Amino acid sequence: MGEKGVNLTGISYAKPSLFEIVAQESLASILEPAFGKVVSVLAGHNPEKYGWLLRWNDEAFLLLNGALQNYYLNRHNASFSEKFYGLKRVAVTDTNTTSILSRKQKIASLILLVLFPYINRKLEALKREYTDEEPSNNLPKWKINLIKGLIKVYTVCDVIREVAILQNLLLYISGKSNYPSPLLRLISVTLSYSFVRPTVVITDLLYKIKDGTFTWGDGGTIFEEVAAKSLEVGAFFLRFLQWWDNEIYAKSLTDLPTPVPPTIPEEAKKLRGLCPICKNAFRNRTALATSGYIFCYQCILPVIQRYGKCPVTNYPATEDDLIRLYVQ
Repeated sequence: MGEKGVNLTGISYAKPSLFEIVAQESLASILEPAFGKVVSVLAGHNPEKYGWLLRWNDEAFLLLNGALQNYYLNRHNASFSEKFYGLKRVAVTDTNTTSILSRKQKIASLILLVLFPYINRKLEALKREYTDEEPSNNLPKWKINLIKGLIKVYTVCDVIREVAILQNLLLYISGKSNYPSPLLRLISVTLSYSFVRPTVVITDLLYKIKDGTFTWGDGGTIFEEVAAKSLEVGAFFLRFLQWWDNEIYAKSLTDLPTPVPPTIPEEAKKLRGLCPICKNAFRNRTALATSGYIFCYQCILPVIQRYGKCPVTNYPATEDDLIRLYVQ
């Protein structure tokens, strides 16, 4: 795809196809779940050491994604997924004229690539939490109503956004728009094919070592190229696993293994049939997926919200790990 960039001039640019745009967006969307899988494996293997990563998963990915996208924007004028598919970002000055991104456009691109998805994930988590049957009783009623009202506004805005994206794609396909998305239109940036960058030639570096002219800068260049290529190969492997899961097996290859059941302490055996927290008969039985123990919903929810772990096993846990049990 990179060879198409040879036709670029200062007054025209080649527009990527819809399939390439959708493919790079699809790749970008699996980075966060892939990071979550790694965090889950680490936290499950060593809860005491890596359990905090599970609680701060979104923030950890925000920092990692910010560093990754900032590197590719400054180095290639493209996001990680765009570079993977041979695309780059260009500034649109009028209908057919493009130029390199300005500093403000790079900052705006970084915000759209990193901060907006983070805020959207937080809003989606808030939406899931407060659309449950029994919202948290720790908040006053007016605050719960306010949050529910904001969720309704967010839902309407989300529908409007999806309609705007669809409309913009139809205009892009028909050639009536230069922008593949409404957000890129806001910052006057579109996508085109990137030029083929010369890669590091190993023989040149070997000659430098032989002549004694090898510098720290050359070493940094090698490290940078190796790290970037490793990420791109990893992205290809993720795409391959995604295809394999969809086409070959119903069970995902990236599913976590079933953990070994925890040893039941003597104290827990004494509490058989009772909630481990309030020591009374169960009310609204709720299982904690990370440990398998059953609690009262009203008891376990504030504990998870405050401490982020199972009160019996100390395994890291979130509100998403709570499963209501309905007994006939």
